[in-house]
Amino acid sequence: MGYDSNIKSSRAKKQQRLTLIAIVIGLALACVFAVNFLRRPKDTGSTNARKNNNNVNLALQAKMRQNGGLASDADSNNNNSNKKQLRTVVKNNDLEMETAQAQELVSQLEQKVRAIKKTGVIMETDKESLALTSQLQDATRTLIKLRYGDFDSSIHPTPYRIKLDLEFQSTIPDFDTKGKDGTIVIELAPISLIPYSVYNFLEIARTWKKGAFHRNAGHVLQAIARSDVKQSMPFQEYSKEYPHKKYTVGYAGRPSGPEFYISIQNNSRAHGPGSQQQHNPYEADCIIGTVIQGVEDGTVARIHTMPGKEFLGDKKKWVLIRRMHILVPKDDGSDEYVEFSSSPLVIPDD
Repeated sequence: MGYDSNIKSSRAKKQQRLTLIAIVIGLALACVFAVNFLRRPKDTGSTNARKNNNNVNLALQAKMRQNGGLASDADSNNNNSNKKQLRTVVKNNDLEMETAQAQELVSQLEQKVRAIKKTGVIMETDKESLALTSQLQDATRTLIKLRYGDFDSSIHPTPYRIKLDLEFQSTIPDFDTKGKDGTIVIELAPISLIPYSVYNFLEIARTWKKGAFHRNAGHVLQAIARSDVKQSMPFQEYSKEYPHKKYTVGYAGRPSGPEFYISIQNNSRAHGPGSQQQHNPYEADCIIGTVIQGVEDGTVARIHTMPGKEFLGDKKKWVLIRRMHILVPKDDGSDEYVEFSSSPLVIPDD
């Protein structure tokens, strides 16, 4: 009897020790789990995003300081100004990215349109061609607004203008009395009608290198154009709402451009639909805009006095186009225009 009770007592103590050991092990495991949980890595995605944003902001701040546009951190009075300028830089960067994306889309669509034109199909009646050229026109309108400014069409239906600085050479008959300088301003056509023609000429003006009026015909004054625009138009863009009337400006050739001309008579039939070829009754010269300065003061008429007719081989008889300036409406609701860009003063050698 006493022996049995001793055995039971020994077993009970052993059971208590095992229970105590299990509790200790459980507590230890719980502590390890808690420590690991508290020390787990943070969300790397959000952390990296914050780091990237901080890096961008620091880079922008450095860029602004380098350009003298951002005050130092020590100048606490300019903190609000700094933030405003930073927002402007970020906005400009976003605009540059959006413009680049729009340019890429226009380039892709342009190549598709050129490929269709090479097939010889009459694009003005072909459904696939019409759909694709419509997409190109829509994309081009977006690109123009991003690159050159978006203006209220109810106030400025034709907001983009190009100013040409001319140089008359000593061979012009009235050189001794009127000198060498002259100016022409072209108001580009509405982009609602012929956006790609307008965009193409804006690009010619923006990247202008040199050129000259070198053809003195009875119906047009034609000019050579040297810029980054090397190719002709991807298709013969034309609108019956903007015909080749007197003093309009159009692209020369079929396919048209980059050379251009001023019509010195009504060329609606000579350069309009069905002209200069028999294959396509709808095809016309692409049009650009209208001369709004240079007619009344006699500048256009003076170009027409270049010595000789048609294409002039002697470069000394040409009227040089020294510079091109892009003009856009002033941002104050007025009718005034301001310079958006201008080509370099230095004329490159041949």
